This record gives sequence, C-alpha cells and structure tokens, in this order.
Amino acid sequence: MATYLGGGGGDATPRSGLLIPAHDYLANTYTGGNLTSTVYRRGGASGTIVATVTHTYDGSGNRLTTTVS
Repeated sequence: MATYLGGGGGDATPRSGLLIPAHDYLANTYTGGNLTSTVYRRGGASGTIVATVTHTYDGSGNRLTTTVS
C-alpha cells in the first residue's frame, strides 16, 4: 500500500510503509491480548516521542483501525 504525500500544488510523492521516523526505542501497550499502541522514541526510554501507532478493535477482538500520529 502506498501513501501519497503532497500539498500546495505539484505532484504527490508516493511513499510506502507507515513513515515512522528514525528511533532507537519502542514500547508496546496491550489490552488483554490485543496490541493497542506502540510508542517510538529517539533517545532511549525517556527520549522524545517521534511517532505513536494506535490500534482499535471491535468486541470480538478484530482490528478495526490503525493510525499513526
């Protein structure tokens, strides 16, 4: 799947993947058996957050959405 980045005129630039910036640490959070978020940091466990991936699930545990912020 490709993501298209653009804006302000000109052609969109195709990119692939989730576009997570460079990082050296990540922490996963689970609710029950479901992965609900991953926080990516640069500078170790107390470093700067560079991205967060969040997952939502339905009542049966099926993933509904994945967002990157």
